[in-house]
Amino acid sequence: MSSTMNFMTDPTQQTPLPALAGFGYEEMLTELEAIVAEAEIRLAEEEATA
Repeated sequence: MSSTMNFMTDPTQQTPLPALAGFGYEEMLTELEAIVAEAEIRLAEEEATA
């Protein structure tokens, strides 16, 4: 396998996307908290209608 093919298949050789590189810990934590809050609301609504 050529070195080009190794680069394409080896995730350790890939660099992060520039847009994601600026996405820090606090931003990720905030997004995760928002996802969890939305899921809790959705579950409560589903339980209320069941």
